[in-house]
Formats: sequence, C-alpha cells, structure tokens
Amino acid sequence: MPSDSATEQAVHVNGDMASWYVSRRVEIPAGELAQLRLPASVTAPDGVSLTIGAPVPVDDEQYRSFEGVLSYPGLVNAKVRVEIDLNPYTSRYGEIGLRPARRVPRLLVSAERYFDGAWSVLDELASTIAESRRAESRAA
Repeated sequence: MPSDSATEQAVHVNGDMASWYVSRRVEIPAGELAQLRLPASVTAPDGVSLTIGAPVPVDDEQYRSFEGVLSYPGLVNAKVRVEIDLNPYTSRYGEIGLRPARRVPRLLVSAERYFDGAWSVLDELASTIAESRRAESRAA
C-alpha cells in the first residue's frame, strides 16, 4: 500500500451494511481538479480495469464524482460498480478515491480482492493522470 494513501472500511453496527473507500493522493493541484479530464478506462498491471462513466452530480464545486466499473480478470471474472471521486487533499494536491456504488460485493469479490484491485487501479489512474498533465504542460 502506498504511504500517501488512505483506506477506510466502515461496517454498520448490525453488520448488514458496509462501505469500503480507497483513496490515493495525486500530484495535481486541488484547484485544477475541476478541469481535469479523466481517461475512459485504465488497466492495472494485475489485469484489473476501471471503466469511467458519466459524472455524478455533487453539491460542492470543489468535488467531482463519476460512475465506474471495476472489472476483475481470472478464473472467476467479476465486476463491481463503483464511484470515482476527485477531491482536494490539500491546496497542493488532489485525491482520487473509489468506493462501491451500491453495496459491498458479496459474491465473486472478497474484501482482499476488492482492495488489491482498487489499489492497483488507483495507482494506474494516478500515473495516467500525472503523465497526461506532464504531456499537456510540455505541449503548452
């Protein structure tokens, strides 16, 4: 796990409901998050992919959220609907995060499989965003 990342697992008292959130700091100034263009998809070295869909309305203009799907390869293929968040981390950095969109997966995706895939995809997304930003600044 990267040292600049945070993972949160919260379980409702009755155990019926839980939410998992995985985030990673990205070296994009928080003020540039509103203009940041995300790729349509990324695939991590472990084969887990993230497809980024339509924006989700958010009340605060500093925050952005998108629909997405995590796809897990292997003997048992699985998909998890997620929300992708872009948030200010500090004034100097932004943060990208993932959480299951509806509920924690019960079949085909264990907690370990979810978190391993989410971390790898976030790392790949952060790398893709940083490289895209560098390319844009070189072209300018």
